Parts: sequence; structure tokens; C-alpha cells
Amino acid sequence: MHSSLAYGVLMVLAAAGFLTPNPWESAWALTLLALILRWFWWKEYPGIFLFCLITPFIEIHTTVFEANNAGLTLDELYAGPGRQTFWMASFGLFAVLLGLRVSLRQIWHDLHPTFTKLQKAARGISQTKLLIATIAINTGGVMLNQAIPWGSPLQQLETYYASISSATTLCFALHFWLTRQRPWLVLAVFGYLIVTSFYSYFSSWRGPLTILLVSILVAYKDFRLRQALALTPILIPAFAFVLVWQSVKGEYRMFLSGGERQQVIRVTQTEALAEIWELAQAAYDQGRIWDDQVVDATYRRAGYLEYFSAAVSKVPNEIPHERGTLLQESLTFAFVPRLLNPNKGIKNDRAKVERYTDYYFGESNFSSFSLGHYCEAYIDWGPAGMMLHLLCYGIVGGLLVRITLRRSGDLNPLLGLGLLWAVMYPWSTFQQDMVTVAGRTGWGVFCHLLLFFPLYQWTNRFIKHKDAAQNALKQP
Repeated sequence: MHSSLAYGVLMVLAAAGFLTPNPWESAWALTLLALILRWFWWKEYPGIFLFCLITPFIEIHTTVFEANNAGLTLDELYAGPGRQTFWMASFGLFAVLLGLRVSLRQIWHDLHPTFTKLQKAARGISQTKLLIATIAINTGGVMLNQAIPWGSPLQQLETYYASISSATTLCFALHFWLTRQRPWLVLAVFGYLIVTSFYSYFSSWRGPLTILLVSILVAYKDFRLRQALALTPILIPAFAFVLVWQSVKGEYRMFLSGGERQQVIRVTQTEALAEIWELAQAAYDQGRIWDDQVVDATYRRAGYLEYFSAAVSKVPNEIPHERGTLLQESLTFAFVPRLLNPNKGIKNDRAKVERYTDYYFGESNFSSFSLGHYCEAYIDWGPAGMMLHLLCYGIVGGLLVRITLRRSGDLNPLLGLGLLWAVMYPWSTFQQDMVTVAGRTGWGVFCHLLLFFPLYQWTNRFIKHKDAAQNALKQP
């Protein structure tokens, strides 16, 4: 990003941070954000790498804004080592950032194709065929869901298969920003995706909105006030959805599950969408969307240092560092199939949180809990070892990029970027535990680059524009 506006604003805000209850933490958070933007926001390129680092940034640093908003220090917010936890988590992200940049250093200038090359790639794709391919892939997902029985070891294939449609949807969005072809069709497609994504126990509506934000950056040659204002049609609805979701999710989840405190859906999509509309209207009419309870819950849901801080209170004072035991157990659980390990057991995040913190959740299955893999790295190695662990994690991210780009070399560059998105999305998290991160990332690489790759090759052939195909045949 080649603009002084964003950096100037961030530096002014960083200076203003010294007037808050957490002066150094506020100033550092904005400085780190400026560094992420400077290194990973490339003009005329989709924000895939930016997303991979902004996501954990938000999950870590929202805590500072929550504490400042409440007029508390981080230690007061968590009644414990809040400041220590923040600095470990934030410098852990900095280690990931360094690892990723170092790993990509040799191919840094070759990573992103020129804007002209991306436009040429977009002209070689038929928008209609790309949409048909996405619909066909989604239909295949429905058929796969019906073919694989509930509880089968193969059921995880559905999750990785579903990411193929995310790849083609990102390709579809990139194609629009590069060609501006049929805006009405793009609006209809993403409107449908956002509305129907509310038929979910979790906030799945973030998916299509994230793809829009990641893809729109390909159209930015610079970032000034005009470009910032152009993002408001995406950012304002996204912010509104966050507040509405926090206001109604408890009631809505109970409706989806038929009154049972379990993560199941027992109603039709039509019933679910009608219910959430009524709940959202009621929340708005009653003024619950903006009340302090919802705002505080939004801060706490976006930020994810609560369990980490509790673990720092307990480790190593009551429980010694595990010296790699957690990492070994996580990788074993993630990669050794149940067929080879019949005593594998069931993944139980709640038990792990309860062991290393003083939080106890009873028998409720209504919510999900996780220490997060940064916290697990601290439990394993302590502060210094955690930084080395996360530096290696960043290097692994860079290796994933290299492998994916090499594998997608024969694909249309836009579809190749969609494939890169599908591979890197599970890697870009702070709050997920290592079992989830390693499993989804590792098996995702296997599925997208090997098992499902013929489908990407078929899609690449199918979406080729007729004129582009004819011109290719004429070339010697």
C-alpha cells in the first residue's frame, strides 16, 4: 500500500493511545497494524496474506480496545496477568509475521502477478461458466453429504470439499472487480450467499463478506479517503451483522436445535431465516443491539485472550510446562487416522480448557471452547519457547504458499488465487487449538492439492472463455 494517509492516521491514533488506561499496549497495537499493512497490503492484489495476519491481530488486540472502553487496565480486565498475556500473544503474532516474510523472501517479488496479467486472466474466464461451475460444485457437496453417513470417518471430506466452492467464489469476485461485468449478477449471488448463510449454528455469514473484502483490494491502486469510503457498503453491513448476531444468537440457536442445548439444526431453512428476521427486528425495536451487554459480548467474542490469561495464571505456578506434550498429542490426534489408532477418543476442547484454567462449563454442549494454539505453545514451552514455536509456524505458512503456487502454476491465475485462499484460510487463526489448525490445514493441503485437484483442473478447463480457447488453438 503506497499511501501516507493510512499510516498517518495510525500514527496519530498510536500517539493518542498514550492517553488511555493501556498506553503502551494501545500504541504498540496500532504500530503493529501499520507494519502488517505495509508488508502485506499489496496494491492491485487480493488481500489473502493481509487476511491471514489481520485475523489473529483482531483476535489478540481487540482486548486492548475492550479494556480502554471500560476504563480498565488489562490486568484489571482479566483480574490477573492480562498485560503479560497481551504482550506474549502480540509478540507471538510478530514472530509469525517474521516467519512468513522470511520464508517468502526469495520469491517476494514473484508472488503477486502484475495487475495487467490479472486483468488478462480475468478476460480469459467466462463469468457465466464460472458461476455454473460453482453451482455444480455445491450440488456435488450436497450429494456427498447424502452419500456419507453421519459419524463416518469420511465425513470430514465434506468440510474440505466445501472449501472448493470458497475458492471458486473468490475467483468469481476477483473476476468482477477486474472486469466490472454484470454487477447485478454479482450482487444477487452474494446477497443470496449472505442470506442463506444465516441457516447455521455459527456465524457463517462472515464467509461471503470476507471474500468480498479480500477480493475488492485487487481493484485498489492506492488507498486514500475515496477508497476507504468505497469499502463502507461492505464494512457497515458486516458491523451490523456482528451486533445483530450477538443480540440474537442465544435465542436463535435454541430455535435451530428445537430447544435442545446441542449443536444441531432441527428446522428448515425457511423457518430459520424467518425466525432470525423476527429476532433481529425485535432486538432493534427494543434497542438491544447497541446496549452495553451486547457491545461487551462483541468485544469478548472478537478478542480471545481470556482463556490464555487464565492459563498464564495457572502455568507454571500450579501445572508445569508440558515441554512439547500438547503439541505431540495434537499432531497425533490430527494426523493418525482412527483406523490406526482405535483408542483415539473424542476431541474434547472443554476438558483442556478446564485443566489449564479455572473455568468450568459443566455438561453444556451449547458452546465451543478452545485455548487457542498460541496459548498451547505457551503451555508447552513457556514465553521464549513459544516465540520460537510461532516463528516456525510462520515459516510453515510460507512453505504452504510456495507449495500451493507451484501446484497451481497451470491454472488460471484467478483460480490459483482461489486455491491459495482455500489452503491458507485454516492457517490464519489465533483462537483455534492446534488439533484443529493442524488437521484442517494439513488435510486441507492433501485434499486440495492432491485428492480434489483434478476437480480444479476440470474447473479451469470449463470456465475458459470461448474466445480465449480459440485464440490459444491458433497459437503455434
